Amino acid sequence: MANDVLSLLCDRNESKKTTYMNGLNELFGLCKTVKLETVQIVNLMEKENHPFKVIDDASMKALAESISRVGVMQPIIVRPAGGCKYEILSGHRRTRASELCGKTEIEAVIVEADDELANRIVILTNFHQRTIRYPSEIAKSYQIRYNDLKKRKNSNGWNCETDKLDRIMEREFATSKSKIYMYLRLNYLTDELLEALDNKKIKLKAAVEISYVSEEIQNIIYDYVLEREIYKLNVRKAGKIKRLSIEKEVSEEDIQKILSDDEKIKNDIYFGTSEIEKYKHKFKNNEEMKKAIINFLESY
Repeated sequence: MANDVLSLLCDRNESKKTTYMNGLNELFGLCKTVKLETVQIVNLMEKENHPFKVIDDASMKALAESISRVGVMQPIIVRPAGGCKYEILSGHRRTRASELCGKTEIEAVIVEADDELANRIVILTNFHQRTIRYPSEIAKSYQIRYNDLKKRKNSNGWNCETDKLDRIMEREFATSKSKIYMYLRLNYLTDELLEALDNKKIKLKAAVEISYVSEEIQNIIYDYVLEREIYKLNVRKAGKIKRLSIEKEVSEEDIQKILSDDEKIKNDIYFGTSEIEKYKHKFKNNEEMKKAIINFLESY
């Protein structure tokens, strides 16, 4: 239902727009009919907790050029913010691109929505429309939805058995509980490490491990790994720092020692099963084969 309704935004046909408007009412349970109007860009405000990035990159430039040629193909979604102002719920990139190409107004779907509904619209529409989502965007979106559901948990009609938070989020985001909690952990990272994760300078699983340590330790890791680029971080090192921080107060020297622990990995030699298997018939058992290899190395 959600994808069917939202995909109608791509069609300029007026009858399909009407169908979309009705579907939007049904999808989000709006109590008032939504309106499609042209609004002044100067009167638009970015939503305060908007979790998605709006970057003036090559993609934004291409979008601006497209809007300059054919206009905005998908109306943005806004809600009244007092006076003649509106808060953008969906369409932050389209609004910015319109500004860049000199537009002063933009077509918008105006909805009446409380904070929870506004957040749902922000998250659902952006998850549908964006082909690339950064880890930080997913993490912040999950956190926003989790917080909203938690606030509603004690309200009348909440069934704790069938309406568990993680089950609701599994359905809404079409993902697993483990992934939800993994991304929620990323919200405990410093801004610098979260940005590094978005830029693929550290791996997701290593970032999750580091999210369990203090901000002070995270800053030290950032300094050695990303600022000065002295060491590399992987999930093994991150996990070791995490476990050590549980056992005792970790010093900078402790962290440096773990981060510098590459020699063992570099010096270890591993043989694949296929490499060893073809010689096993020459020996009675594995122990005899092991002795033969050691004897060879000693006499080499």
